[in-house]
Amino acid sequence: MENIIFFTLLFSLFLNFSMGAMSFSGINRTFQNMYRGVIESSIAFVNDEGEPTEAYFKKDVLENYVANYFEENLTRYVTHYKATIYYFDKENQVVCTSQYCQSVKISLDCEINYFFHYTKARNFYINQTYE
Repeated sequence: MENIIFFTLLFSLFLNFSMGAMSFSGINRTFQNMYRGVIESSIAFVNDEGEPTEAYFKKDVLENYVANYFEENLTRYVTHYKATIYYFDKENQVVCTSQYCQSVKISLDCEINYFFHYTKARNFYINQTYE
């Protein structure tokens, strides 16, 4: 009887660990391979008055696209996750308070199970070159 309990517990731990490892891998792949369309489609080249300006991230569009991307791709791995978007100035790394931010940091944090916790961040910059 003790052997059955021991092997049941051992099997349960093994199953939890292996499923967590597969989920961790899937979440990492989803986050690291966030396709460029999510980011690039939120870049604008005109201001609110319709005048041309330097490229910048449209905050509401980016936040909506990132939320939709994570909702479509992460729900198969975890039920709860927290995505954070932080706009900053590339030169001095301080928070960008204007509407015309050119750098963004997207962070993802989620608890997979007892063994695995996922926390990563990626920075995206608008690089402009003039010829």
